[in-house]
Amino acid sequence: MRRVPRDDTGAAVVDFVLMSVLLIMLLFGVLQVAVYFYARNVVAASAADAARYAAAETVDPRAGGPRAEQLIGHGLSAVGAAAIRCRGTPARDPVSGLETSNVQCRGRIHALFLPFDLPLTIDVHASALKERVP
Repeated sequence: MRRVPRDDTGAAVVDFVLMSVLLIMLLFGVLQVAVYFYARNVVAASAADAARYAAAETVDPRAGGPRAEQLIGHGLSAVGAAAIRCRGTPARDPVSGLETSNVQCRGRIHALFLPFDLPLTIDVHASALKERVP
């Protein structure tokens, strides 16, 4: 009959494996949050720039959508940029009644560092007053 060892031989290896799995998942979660905020900032800056571009005197306010998509394509990967759609619309400021150019971008980015897919959506809105030369 064999004797069952009653000491802690090998327990440190098991503890290390269990803790390292948790720490790696935590690291990947932090990296995914960083990627999400980076993508959101790129989309927000692109939408704001496209709204200012569409607010120029000679530019149609609807040109803001394609301009924002073009700028997002420069800041994100091709796959990430293809999942985000933007549209430009003319509108009026409800308080002052002045013409504005609005750009709204919506889309979904995929989880890069996590083994499961999270619904990470981006919804950004930017507007700029339409410029006129007197």
